[in-house]
Amino acid sequence: MIWTVIEALIVATAISFVASLQLGPVNMGTIHTALHKNKKAAIIFGLGGSLPELLYCGLAIGSSNFISQYEGLDDYLKYLTVGILLIFGVYLFLQKASTKQNNKLDKQGKELWVGATFGMLNPQLYPYWLFIITLLRSNSILENNSLPSQVAFVIGTALGAFLLQWLVAELTTRNRDFIFKKLTKNYNKVLGGILIAMALIQLVINL
Repeated sequence: MIWTVIEALIVATAISFVASLQLGPVNMGTIHTALHKNKKAAIIFGLGGSLPELLYCGLAIGSSNFISQYEGLDDYLKYLTVGILLIFGVYLFLQKASTKQNNKLDKQGKELWVGATFGMLNPQLYPYWLFIITLLRSNSILENNSLPSQVAFVIGTALGAFLLQWLVAELTTRNRDFIFKKLTKNYNKVLGGILIAMALIQLVINL
């Protein structure tokens, strides 16, 4: 029993960490927070952005047959994610950057809630974890359906995502001076441009 719980936690953590490598609103938000504020704020933001993994993975486990009953729902969620990336990208692109550590436009002390909001605006996590869970079970991995194992798996998804955000915050903070020196007042436009490009690429792929 204990090993199955540990296995579920490790597998979910590893999968979530790798999956979070893809640039998205939470990753870019963590970078943005580290540049405008500090590492602690960025880590808190990343923690908030990782918490929705608990909700989406929990829903995926509790409704493993949902997507198959509603054909095409996953496609709609993909397009919704494209829209979110595009909106956030345009927002960053149009926002004036500041070389100061703290940006007056960014409110202090709300990083956790802002990060959680960014994480919630990624509904594609639901069909993703539904697919992963189905794939694992079809390959005789994580066949134990006990509640402790399922809880450990859900926790692992948030843990893996948070570890990635912590790493992003650490690397961004350590290289803040380099980023400011090289990008000066254009880093918002660079980050925004990356998000806009990602949205357009994903849109073309989904067409």
